[in-house]
Amino acid sequence: MTVVEDGPDWLVLWLAPGTSVVRGRLADGSDFRTLPVAERFLATRTAQIGPWRGTGILKLVPREPAAYSVWLFWNADGSFGGWYGNLEDVQCRWRDGELRVIDTADQVLDVWVPPDRTPVWKDEDEFDVTTGMPGYWTAAEATVIRAEGERLMSLARERLAPFDHTWTAFEPDPSWPLPDLPTTWNRPSNPR
Repeated sequence: MTVVEDGPDWLVLWLAPGTSVVRGRLADGSDFRTLPVAERFLATRTAQIGPWRGTGILKLVPREPAAYSVWLFWNADGSFGGWYGNLEDVQCRWRDGELRVIDTADQVLDVWVPPDRTPVWKDEDEFDVTTGMPGYWTAAEATVIRAEGERLMSLARERLAPFDHTWTAFEPDPSWPLPDLPTTWNRPSNPR
């Protein structure tokens, strides 16, 4: 991703259309979401590199440790589409030479906030299935994850940052090159 701003409140990143990304896919290359929800997180996945398809995403990572990031989406006509509250482990930022890295792990449950700021849950069925599975979270941890989502929903309803339109008019600089996927993208994460 391209660093747009590394400020006191947010690390702001731009995922441009066409940027190489790594996706988890089933062995045959298909999307794991084609499986019934009860099987999705048991299936063996393989990493597949390909271009990001879409209008681009602006990602806001809070400077203070928090278990989320917020992604801004735009429609094909350029109008603002909404905010996506991605619930995830607290981000661990580190460097490897010139390469800046953020390690985190997705927590499956998410919040969608359309421009009218009426938030809704996303992927509750997947969150219910993964709660208690080995390698995921316990029922007690699920309560904490859900509470963070509730907090984001409250911020959205109150029109507070990051749901305050500060970044909704963002336009990337057309001269920015697409970032290269580091050759070491699959190395183990940095210990905290």
